[in-house]
Amino acid sequence: MSSLSASKLFDLTGKVALVTGGGTGLGLTAALALASNGATVYISGRRKEKLDEAVSEYSNQVGSGKLIAYVPPLFPSSIAFFSSLCFDPLILPSFFPCYSVQGDVSSKEDLASIASTIEKGVGQLNILVNNAGVEGPMTKFDSSTISTVSASTLSSSHLSSESFADWDTLFRINTSSIFFSTFTFLPLLSSSSSPSFPSSIINITSISGIVKVSQNHYAYNASKAAANHLTQMLAHELRFRADVGVRVNAIAPGLFSSEMTSGGKSEKGKTSSEDVKGHENPAGRVGSEEEYAQVVLVLASNGFMTGQVVAVDGGFVTAVAANR
Repeated sequence: MSSLSASKLFDLTGKVALVTGGGTGLGLTAALALASNGATVYISGRRKEKLDEAVSEYSNQVGSGKLIAYVPPLFPSSIAFFSSLCFDPLILPSFFPCYSVQGDVSSKEDLASIASTIEKGVGQLNILVNNAGVEGPMTKFDSSTISTVSASTLSSSHLSSESFADWDTLFRINTSSIFFSTFTFLPLLSSSSSPSFPSSIINITSISGIVKVSQNHYAYNASKAAANHLTQMLAHELRFRADVGVRVNAIAPGLFSSEMTSGGKSEKGKTSSEDVKGHENPAGRVGSEEEYAQVVLVLASNGFMTGQVVAVDGGFVTAVAANR
């Protein structure tokens, strides 16, 4: 088989990944993409029922592998994981009792528990996908009238819509958790790294952190912009200063849909084609699950990439920049 075949280029057999917020939406897409290409993939989330639902619904959809939700009983507060059964049984037994449990990326204790469970369970971590995130408040203001309203109207409409607490919560999940998650798992990522497969951190941000328009959610856009810059700082510090063998990149998604969901933005966190109407997107549609998965696999497997923020958006960022 050619070394340039897709099955070789994206082969993750024997690799271990963690996807935070992996029970729904694009986090679940990333988890399934990694598991379908041979990785053992742990998923974490704050809502146990969503992890249970993900495992139940998609356990037979990872190619020759199998999805298993498992957390050792001694560690009931951390994670569930997807595992492929094509590995050496001495490394990963083919049967486990099944559990789905909650984990909070804004808690140092939960992050430490997840790291301990992975280290004791499989002893390595090659890929960390910092996907967990929240949307936060939207300003109750018709931005189409911004050129005609007074400063007083602008002031009152924005201040009445948002609070310091809302901003604090948003940054805690969307930005700060990336920092704390990265350094919690860094020892395991570094010890698992090799010249042939440097460990990979993939931060999921947003095109909202790139565009200059507020889109009526200042807090969200600011938190994602901070996450993009944090990605580049971490890439520099961990590769060019500390040189611990860990790459750091980010995916900045635009609007995405999936056959996993129907209708508008559902409880699984996907966006339908209806949501793209009126948006400046040269592609004229939302992205597909497969298109998102391709980028996840590239950043997970390409050892020559670090410090990049990859916009996967159908040209939205380019269109907005050209029209402003």
